[in-house]
Amino acid sequence: MNRIRWAIRWAALAWAAATGWGVVLAETPTAPAPREVAPRFTAPPVNSTLEVFVLTTTRPVHLRITVGHNGQTLDQVWRHRMKKLFDFCDRNADGYLSETELDFTFTDQGLAQLLATGFYPGGTGSHPKLADIDHNADGRVSFEEFLASYLRTAGQILRLQPVWHDSVSHTAITEALFQLIDTNNDGRLTSEEVRNVEKLLPRYDRDEDECLTAQELVPHLFDPVFGQPIGRRVPRTPTTDAMDQTVMVFEAGRIPGTLTHQILKRYDTNGDWELTRAESGFDVATFQRLDTDNNSRLDNAELDRWRTGEPDLELTLFLAEQPGDCIVRVHDDKAAAARGWAFRPVEPGRLVVQVERQSIDLWAFTPVIPYRSASLKHQYVHLFTQAAGKKDHLVEADLTGPNAVRYQFLRVIFEAADRNGDGQLTKDEFDAYFDLQESFRNLSLSLTPAVQTPSLFQLLDENRDGRLSVRELRSAWPRLLALEDPGAKVVTKRIIQPTINLRLTRTFERSYSINQPSIYNPNPNHVIVPTQGPLWFRKMDRNGDGDVSRTEFLGTPEEFAAIDTDGDGLISLAEAEAWDQKMRPKEKNKAP
Repeated sequence: MNRIRWAIRWAALAWAAATGWGVVLAETPTAPAPREVAPRFTAPPVNSTLEVFVLTTTRPVHLRITVGHNGQTLDQVWRHRMKKLFDFCDRNADGYLSETELDFTFTDQGLAQLLATGFYPGGTGSHPKLADIDHNADGRVSFEEFLASYLRTAGQILRLQPVWHDSVSHTAITEALFQLIDTNNDGRLTSEEVRNVEKLLPRYDRDEDECLTAQELVPHLFDPVFGQPIGRRVPRTPTTDAMDQTVMVFEAGRIPGTLTHQILKRYDTNGDWELTRAESGFDVATFQRLDTDNNSRLDNAELDRWRTGEPDLELTLFLAEQPGDCIVRVHDDKAAAARGWAFRPVEPGRLVVQVERQSIDLWAFTPVIPYRSASLKHQYVHLFTQAAGKKDHLVEADLTGPNAVRYQFLRVIFEAADRNGDGQLTKDEFDAYFDLQESFRNLSLSLTPAVQTPSLFQLLDENRDGRLSVRELRSAWPRLLALEDPGAKVVTKRIIQPTINLRLTRTFERSYSINQPSIYNPNPNHVIVPTQGPLWFRKMDRNGDGDVSRTEFLGTPEEFAAIDTDGDGLISLAEAEAWDQKMRPKEKNKAP
C-alpha cells in the first residue's frame, strides 16, 4: 500500500509540473522559529541634577545642584520606594509580577495622585495591564519593566517652579523705617542715627516683649486684625521679564543654546559680541580656562563651553523629615573660596553664597507645621477598629449590612491589603498597606527660585524671627556698614540689593518657603522657647531673643551685675554658661 501511495504522489507531482497546475500537498510539520527575546530592559533614572544660571549685576553664575532626600539622591529614593511597592505586590516572592499580582498595584496616574495627596484607594480596573508593561513579552513583569511603566509619575519627582517675585510691601517698609531712623532726612544713615534705634524700643514696643516688629514700627501699613499689608497703601512693583531672566533653572542636559546669546547681550558693553574679563566679571582662573585662543576675549563658542561645561559652583541640597536634618553642602569649597566666593551658613540646610555684591540664598526647607504629623492611616484606623469589634481582623461580612456605606472604603482596599489572600484583613496587614502609601506621601520635591529685594527690617533682623531684639539693634550699624563699599562712613539705600533665593521643598509646601518667617505677624500666639543655655537662663528668657534682660532676670541687681560681665545690660548665652560653670563646683563641694 505504501508503494502505491508514493507512486500516486510522484505521478501527481509530475502532472503538476507538466501542466503548470499547483497542487497543495500535506507537508511534514516543522518546529516554530524561536521567539526573539528583547534584551534586558533598564528603566531610565530619575533626574536628580539641576543647572541654575544667575545673571548678577557683575557676572553670570552657573550652579549645579544635586537634589536629594534623607541623604540619598532622588533616583535612589525613587527606586527604593518603588521596590517596596514591587515587593508588596509580589505575593509569591519570585522576583516577578504576574498578571494576577498586577491587580494589587497602582496605575501611573494613580501613583502620581498618591505622590500629591498620599492617598490612592485603588479599586476595580485601577491597575496596570500586563500587555502594556511586559516589554519582552515573557508573560511576567520584572522590576525594571515595572519601574519604567511609571514615567509620568517619575517626571513629577522633581518639579521646577516659576520665579517668585518681590513682596509688594518690602519697598514701603524700607521707606517708612528708613525715614524713622534718618532723623535729619538727608537720605543717609550715620552711626549715631542707627545706634539711636534702640531708643525707639520703649516708644513702639506695644506688647512690652522688649522686641520690635514691623507692625509696631510701621503700624499704618498693616491691617490691625489680620496683620497683612493693606494693599492700597503698599506701592506695587510691576513684574518684568528681566526678573524672570535673572535666575533660570533647567534640568541637566536641557540648557538652551540661546542662553549664550542672552549673556553676550547683557554683559557686552562695547557691542563687539565678545566679552573681556572686565565685562564678563569672571575670576582670573575661570576666564583663563575659557579663553582657549588666549586673545583676552571670550567669543560665542568659548562662552558656549562655559554654558555646557563644568559649573562655577557645585552643591548638594538634601531635604529631610526634620528641619535640623536638612543638608546643604558645597563641593570643593576651598577652591571656590580661592576664586573669590564666600559662604555663610545660616542654619541647618541653609547657606548664603556671596559672589561680589550678589547674595544667593540656598535653603533645603522643611517647615514646622501641625498637619505634617497627620497621616491617612490615622484618619481611617478608627473605621477598622469599629468594623472589627473585638476581633483582630476583618472579614468581608463585617463590611456589609447597615454600615455598608460607612465601610465602603475598607471594602475597596480589602483585596489589595489582604496580602496573604486568606480572606482576613488583619491589623498588621492594614498597617502595612497604609505604611506603603505613606512612604510615597509628599515624595515630590520642588525647587522654587525667587528674586527678592529685602526690606531694611529684614537686614536688621539677623536671626529672621520677625522681630528686632535689643542685641540686633545694638549690632545694626556694623552689619549695615559692611554692605557698603570699603571705606564708607554712611549707609544709603543702595545696600539693599535683590537676593536670589533657591528653595528646595516638598511640592505642596513650596508656598511656605518664600518670605519665611513672615515679617508681618510672625506666630503672634506662639511662645518661642529657647533651647540653649542653663535651665534658669532658658526659663528667664521669656521673649526667646537669646538674652536675659534686667526686666526678665528674677534675681537681685547684684547677681545680675555679677553675671553680666561686659556690663551691657544683657546676659548673653556665653555669660550664662560661664556663670553656670563657675557656680557648679561650689555646689558639688557642699555637704549633703
